[in-house]
Amino acid sequence: MIKVTMNMTDADAENIEHLHKAFDSRSKAQAVSIALSLTRFIADQMLEPDTQILLRHAGGEPERIVMPELERLSRRTPAA
Repeated sequence: MIKVTMNMTDADAENIEHLHKAFDSRSKAQAVSIALSLTRFIADQMLEPDTQILLRHAGGEPERIVMPELERLSRRTPAA
C-alpha cells in the first residue's frame, strides 16, 4: 500500500465528499479509489479509435458526454 498526501482545492474536497456519499463508501479514501478505478476504465476505453462515451436517458435517447481530457485520449495510440 502507498500513502499519498496532496493539496486539494475546495472543489476537490467537495467532489470527494459528494462521491463518498454517492458511493456510500466506508471512507473518503475508498471513494477516491473507486473514482480512480472508474476513471481508469473509461480512459482505457477511450484509447480505442473512434470511441465515445454516451449516457442513455430513461426515455432511451443517448447523450454524448464530452470531456476534453478524455477526448485527447481517443486521438492517442494505446500504450503497450
